[in-house]
Amino acid sequence: MFQDKASASDVPWVTSDHRMRASDTSMLPGSEKAGPAAVGLLKSAAQGAHDTIDRFADSAEPAVQRLGESVSAAGETLHAKSDQVRETRDEWVEGVRATVRSNPLVSVAAALALGAVFARFTR
Repeated sequence: MFQDKASASDVPWVTSDHRMRASDTSMLPGSEKAGPAAVGLLKSAAQGAHDTIDRFADSAEPAVQRLGESVSAAGETLHAKSDQVRETRDEWVEGVRATVRSNPLVSVAAALALGAVFARFTR
């Protein structure tokens, strides 16, 4: 008629009847059950992946080297250009100072005229 005890598969919760199953390790290298073909296939796949990574690293090394050299050359060029711009700025500043020293009244009149024009445009 009625069952006194429910089986483990009849209830949605874990009961003492459930047992933990160990994972199947029969295909792992070193296992007594592992087939020699499976172990050989795994070793072959690992060696192939290793060889592919080595080839990729060997082919990437020259490209990385060239990139580093290009960045270094660009940095040197940028440094040289900034030095050149700084020298040009210093020459212009020195030229303006010499002009102001040799013609102070003309320089003041020019500054006033430039200020008036600037004030006119900003209104």
